[in-house]
Amino acid sequence: MHAFLLAALLPALQWDQGLSTENSVKEAGIQRLYVPADQVAGWKKVGFDAQTFNAAKFVKLPAPGVEYKMDEAAATSLPWVDANGWRMARDGSHAYYYSVPWRKATLAAAEAFANGVDAAVHLDPRELAAFGKMLAFLRGIEIPPLPVMANIGFIDDGSDQTGEVMNLMARRNLLFRVVSAPDPHCDLNVQIGTEEFSQDDAADPFAFATLVRKKLTDEKRLVRLYGSDVVLARMNGDATRVRVHLINYGGGKVDGLRVRVRGEYAQGQLAAFGIQNTALADFGIADGGTEFTIPSMNVYAVVDLKK
Repeated sequence: MHAFLLAALLPALQWDQGLSTENSVKEAGIQRLYVPADQVAGWKKVGFDAQTFNAAKFVKLPAPGVEYKMDEAAATSLPWVDANGWRMARDGSHAYYYSVPWRKATLAAAEAFANGVDAAVHLDPRELAAFGKMLAFLRGIEIPPLPVMANIGFIDDGSDQTGEVMNLMARRNLLFRVVSAPDPHCDLNVQIGTEEFSQDDAADPFAFATLVRKKLTDEKRLVRLYGSDVVLARMNGDATRVRVHLINYGGGKVDGLRVRVRGEYAQGQLAAFGIQNTALADFGIADGGTEFTIPSMNVYAVVDLKK
């Protein structure tokens, strides 16, 4: 049963290239497809798990990645991460659809998997093989689902302003979950329009995210990353183990990423897409946290920690 549930969470390929591409899709190791209605029977006949693609059943997401915007004061380009995790946290149970340009399909697949959502990815045919390699990597790291970890409760009023605040919090790796009322199990609860978090504060999402971080304190943050502005983290875990998802939105390799996770863990194992001979470096426990270095990662890496 677990294997079936996990397989369902692997992203599917939304493919409109026709049955003449059967061999290319098979060679890429892709099995689950969303195709035009008149092609479903043909794809099933040659062994694929094919379903009709109905766009109305999916929430379309922007392509993930990074934009570099000029900071006029410093005369430098600052990375703006375009990530969708906050959208998924906000509306939860939907299935999602990506239509991405070349070299973004593996990132879309990693983002969907790390956030535990069902997704269909329409890609540039040149990235078919790379997408298949990412699916193979994801199959290899599957384990029974673990609860999402977040220690900030966020009461969502549905406004665009609140959405932008969520976006900035996610980009700062301030792990939150949407709640309908303050959750006593969270270290911090955030509701815009209260004395603690005013509407005026929320008018500047950058400053608001800094305010949330200050009130939470760095000591209570579940995860902190050092050495990159374009890697975002997600976490799942229970009392004995934690999985840290690291998604690199920058498009290039990241070397020497330092990670600190709240809590003490005796051992850790690294899996990094497209990187051979992976192992965590400088692993240690200090001041109630576990620290380690990711020597090198491409678009996606997973660290499993156990007590």
